Amino acid sequence: MTVPAPAKQARDFTYINSRKKRPSEYEAVNLHVQPKLGNWWDKGNSYLRTPDGRPGFIEESTLLRHPDWHDFRDPSALWQRPYMRMQAEQERAIDRLTVDVAPCAATDIDPVWRDAVLRDHYAVWSFVEYGLYRGMFSASREGLSDTVVASMLFETFDRARHSQDIVHWLLALEETVPGFDSTGAKQAWLESERYQPLRQVVEEICFGVKDWGETIVAINLCFDPIVSQVAVSRLLRHAPFHGDVVTKLITASFDRDRAREADWTAEFVRMITADGVPAAMDNRRTVTEWVARWTPRVVEATRPLVEVYAAVPRLAGVFGDTLTQAVEAAHETAVGLGVAGAR
Repeated sequence: MTVPAPAKQARDFTYINSRKKRPSEYEAVNLHVQPKLGNWWDKGNSYLRTPDGRPGFIEESTLLRHPDWHDFRDPSALWQRPYMRMQAEQERAIDRLTVDVAPCAATDIDPVWRDAVLRDHYAVWSFVEYGLYRGMFSASREGLSDTVVASMLFETFDRARHSQDIVHWLLALEETVPGFDSTGAKQAWLESERYQPLRQVVEEICFGVKDWGETIVAINLCFDPIVSQVAVSRLLRHAPFHGDVVTKLITASFDRDRAREADWTAEFVRMITADGVPAAMDNRRTVTEWVARWTPRVVEATRPLVEVYAAVPRLAGVFGDTLTQAVEAAHETAVGLGVAGAR
């Protein structure tokens, strides 16, 4: 008589709540890297404690509530390897173009654009990106699931990358354009009246916000759609018209990152306000209050940048329309997510 073979053991991690029958590669490598509050893995191990004895992950780290933060999925389904591969391709393209065009920058780039936009504005923006990097990085330490934290961390890497791309391009200009000097950017960030409202908003996000959910909303639903849109995306798309193709390429890469971050933020808001989530109404009210709190502040921080537009003859007179369109677009996004705040 033939003895039946023992049943084959399941190979998948059955505790992964995958969206399909089998976990995707993204789910397999990301999920449950971080312990889930209250489950069998949350044993209160000492490595999860802060120096003052507070647990590393606590529900009170945000006003938002969700029965299972591990339900979050990044629409881009990124994990470390594809993220690094994708951004390495971006950096190689920027580096090749910089090497090719920098020797001709002195003659090819409009001197007004070079000085008024690149030296006096874009150089300062590197500090904005670094500040937002600090804010999102600090907030990510409190995030309550690995998939949420992964999206937050990839965003910090994006901002550090953009900040360094700006500095690298300006260093190339300093080496090839006689008299070009962008070393005054830090002083402008610290002292120029044009940038003090913006600096205040960035520093409040970086050091003042203690709720990681609010950091996500403040940066990705308020700051980026308005300030970044006006100060970088809409402004620097005019770079090729002034002989500056490198800035256009850097900005295109920056816009691609921001679009991905807008997507995961929208997915995050939809998750916490979905039907069936017990705290959905409270979450919607909280996010709406955050949008209402930050939107007017980022709008006011953007207004002084009219000076940058005014310094470039081709852009003079378009700042007001550009800001209005950015505010409208941000509002429409909030309306679509059901979290529209005051305008």
